[in-house]
Amino acid sequence: MEKKEEQMKREIRLDNLFLDYGNDRFLNWCRSLNIFRFCKSHPYPDDMHPDRFIAITVFSDDTELNKLLNIMKIKVKEKNSDKYVELKKIESTFSNLAKVKNEKCYIHINKLLGTLVLEVSGIESDPFSLDDSTFLRAKKIDEFISSLDVDFTSSPYDDDYCIAPEFYPEVWKR
Repeated sequence: MEKKEEQMKREIRLDNLFLDYGNDRFLNWCRSLNIFRFCKSHPYPDDMHPDRFIAITVFSDDTELNKLLNIMKIKVKEKNSDKYVELKKIESTFSNLAKVKNEKCYIHINKLLGTLVLEVSGIESDPFSLDDSTFLRAKKIDEFISSLDVDFTSSPYDDDYCIAPEFYPEVWKR
């Protein structure tokens, strides 16, 4: 019974996403990305995250983090500065704008959890909207990081708001 309720709740979420983005368009977004996953903002008022595309990889220490940043050629701008941050200066948690393959994204590093998150979201006029230009930025980064020898988690978050093959296999069926 519980599994059926969970499936029904997920189906309702997909219906909402189809209304927001269009059935074919949304399915194309999900199916065209190898690593990035679409994550919907949560409906409660204190969730300040927009709808977004997310990719997460893990690391064990600073050496591995530096290797990941170098392999992915991530350029991170230091807060309130035009200088690129030196890799050794990254704090235990760090979030800021970055460029991967010359495409703008956000990078979130949490040394305590050992996670590096790439997030592609927003459009110039509205940081909480997604459109095809946002998807294309995610796709360019996705194609680049797919070619690297870096393991990314298939499902960034285990909740109904993250559309991953493990939880929404019907999205990937053709």
